[in-house]
Amino acid sequence: MPHRMVTDHERGVSVEQNSHGPASIFEFTPDMSVGIMSIDADHMAFFELAKLIAEIPNDENRNSIVLSSLAILDEYVDGHFLREEKAMRKVNYPHLAGHHLKHNQFRARIRAIGDVYREGTLSAVDDLHSLVVQWLRGHIATEDNRYKNWLTSSVVDDRPLVYLAIEAEDFKN
Repeated sequence: MPHRMVTDHERGVSVEQNSHGPASIFEFTPDMSVGIMSIDADHMAFFELAKLIAEIPNDENRNSIVLSSLAILDEYVDGHFLREEKAMRKVNYPHLAGHHLKHNQFRARIRAIGDVYREGTLSAVDDLHSLVVQWLRGHIATEDNRYKNWLTSSVVDDRPLVYLAIEAEDFKN
């Protein structure tokens, strides 16, 4: 299946688009860009993780892959949300409290799914990939688009997510 690389030069974001029709639900499209490379890269990673979760084989390795995916998703959620919220604090973003609440609600849903799965309800993760994609698409289109005119790359902590996830863990303790 042929693909072409579409580059949004103004924002410095590259996204792969299928040339035979609409993008897959797992693809980050240029209209989702917030104009900040590190945040857009996080969003792209979420879509890739959702795709990985959707493609987990139903074999003897499934449980370990699901558990690893849940751990990665948890770290990505913590790191990415901290990245956005730290930048919003720096610019006194007026909608930070509401944005933070939406982040916490999503974080709680993801953690609840993980808890239910670990307690033995294996079907708890059956629609996890859809939840991640649908929530992310809606959140970017509404909440993240609201901060586009407030945030610039200079106020965003662009360290790799793993460092931000560790920092987010320190805030909890």
